[in-house]
Amino acid sequence: MLVRDRMSSHPVTIRSDADYKTALLLMQDKEMHHVPVLDENDKLVGIVAERDLLLAAAHHLQTAVEVGEVMHRGVMTATGDMPIAQAAALMVEHRIGGLPVVDGSQRVVGVITETDMLRAFVEMQA
Repeated sequence: MLVRDRMSSHPVTIRSDADYKTALLLMQDKEMHHVPVLDENDKLVGIVAERDLLLAAAHHLQTAVEVGEVMHRGVMTATGDMPIAQAAALMVEHRIGGLPVVDGSQRVVGVITETDMLRAFVEMQA
């Protein structure tokens, strides 16, 4: 089974120059904990976690802080043609709950999460 078979297509993303409050509202609205961060050319430059945004909120109540200032760089990614087991191993090794799925141009085409993998496992056992 490949990542493209289980990933969520049309992922929610945010630009690095967006305000952290906008990102936090987006995550709360979409019930997400991580969002891939894109540059002005729509290429992946990082990922921001809800925890990072809550820390920014606690420290910068009245200050404008861009997502790019609190995001994580050097993001682990998957590709659509990667075996799902390989993506799962990356997630376990790096202790992360999801991976942006990118194409050859580093454009985000999907996201695969622990939940996606657990669903696949459950379906295989049924």
